[in-house]
Amino acid sequence: MKRLVITLLFSGTFFGGLTSTLAQTPQRGAVQDQEFVIRKDRVLTVPTQPRSFERLPVLPQPKGMEDFTYAITPYFLSIPALTLQPTPVQKDYRQPKQDLYPGLVRAGYGNFASPLLEARYMSTTADPLNYALRFKHQSFGKGPAGPYADASPEAHTTFGGDVSYFLERAEVFGGLSWGQDKYSFYGEDPNFRVPDNADFIGPVIENNVQNNVQFSAGIRDIEKVGPFGYEAKLGFRSFKDSYLARENEVGVQALGKFRPSDDWSGKVGLSYFSTGTEDLLYDLTRTYLAIRPEVSYTYEAFRFTAGLNIVSENDSIPGKESDFRIFPVLKASYQFAEEFGFYGEFSGDVQRNTYFSFVRENPFLGPSFQLLNTVNNYKIAGGIEGQFQEAFHYQAGIDVSRFNNLHFFVNSIADSARFELVYDDKTTVVNLNAELGMKFSDVYTLGSRLDLYQYDLNTQTEAWHRPVWALSINNQVKPVEKLLLQANLNFMGGIKARGDVSDTAIFPPDIEVVNLKTIADLQLKADFKITDRISIFAEGNNLTNGKNMRWLNYPVRGVQLIGGASFKF
Repeated sequence: MKRLVITLLFSGTFFGGLTSTLAQTPQRGAVQDQEFVIRKDRVLTVPTQPRSFERLPVLPQPKGMEDFTYAITPYFLSIPALTLQPTPVQKDYRQPKQDLYPGLVRAGYGNFASPLLEARYMSTTADPLNYALRFKHQSFGKGPAGPYADASPEAHTTFGGDVSYFLERAEVFGGLSWGQDKYSFYGEDPNFRVPDNADFIGPVIENNVQNNVQFSAGIRDIEKVGPFGYEAKLGFRSFKDSYLARENEVGVQALGKFRPSDDWSGKVGLSYFSTGTEDLLYDLTRTYLAIRPEVSYTYEAFRFTAGLNIVSENDSIPGKESDFRIFPVLKASYQFAEEFGFYGEFSGDVQRNTYFSFVRENPFLGPSFQLLNTVNNYKIAGGIEGQFQEAFHYQAGIDVSRFNNLHFFVNSIADSARFELVYDDKTTVVNLNAELGMKFSDVYTLGSRLDLYQYDLNTQTEAWHRPVWALSINNQVKPVEKLLLQANLNFMGGIKARGDVSDTAIFPPDIEVVNLKTIADLQLKADFKITDRISIFAEGNNLTNGKNMRWLNYPVRGVQLIGGASFKF
């Protein structure tokens, strides 16, 4: 501190003397040129200038002020410096990336000489153009034991693809597929005798190859929650078999939806089909036009729907007054709570039938005399439904319907191995139905349905080949992540078939009614995933080895087993 004071006093004396000397130097005339030489080693000396210093009086020292001496002791602690490592918040807003495999190949083999080959390939990117290809083949070289073993081969092959192109607000889609089904008419009754007045149609045991080609193209909106929605589709289908059945069909379907508010909604459906069918006994063109406007209103727990089914079809029926029909559509439902609600319906419609739809239902169909649509004059339905804790779902109801031209399948009087169509002009069907479903996470899922039928017929003796009751129970269990098990039970009973018909000269002819045994089919399936790409599977059908017969004279195969593997790529 003292050294600092001395330095300040010396600096003040030096600069003060220098200023005084410069002030006394005579400055006369103009500014003269001067030269300054700066030398680093030169020492400047300034003469001492006597100055008078007056000492300040000593002020009295106030009491209470004393000299304090602070002892400052440094403390050096061995504490390392705090190192901060800031880490930004890691939050990924993207969906977890999944390994998507565009391709799948599945192959297997089972008893009855039954190979299985299935392949699928589809695009997995969100490009404007999406597509998918599929192929499947499964065949059976042998049939049921006995005389049918070598006489009942069966094969099914399908190949097709679908494509979609996404615009900003619409999707343009289309599809093309080809299918082939091969059956043999092996269901010959050994006691069958061709009536004298009936024409025998072809050999009994012969393969029937059915080919179909289907094409469709259309457009639909992408935004499904907007005030308006639409979809339009154009389709073409061609079908032929190994005999004389031919059918070509062109169809147009359109659907428009509107939602003016949360409470109101409506839709208008339009469908038109022109079907040309040829067979042994007919060559005709059938048209079908349907317009279906409908509006719905929701008020709290109530929901009401009202509409019309306007249908025009040109089937030729004796005594038919008009091709044009209008049916009302009235529906209502009320959900008291999540656990309980009820619903009701009163409506009517015309069910469109084609030779292709009939042969899909019964592949052993032969030539028939006529193709007719089924008119549902009225349908009165009602029931209850609900769910508990999102794990249990139930539904129970009753359905009373009145039909004109309800179709049935009967064995031909000219060939016991082939079936033909017969119709009942006025039929009342009462259907009691119930459903029960359960789902416990992904471990166990149950779906079951029971149907009871009662038929009131006018011209037919029995409801040929239609069940009186049907029960299905489907179970799916996933005990571990890599194993999936399925167990399905299907029962059907009360089926009656038309047996031998007496001399057709007698009217009404004597008809033999054959009661078919109850059908019981137990199916088990297992799929085990070895890796994400490779898995193995095993399937079993008709494990009770039941002599099931859905169609008269056509017993099905016994226990059917098949196993194989699948690979994703």
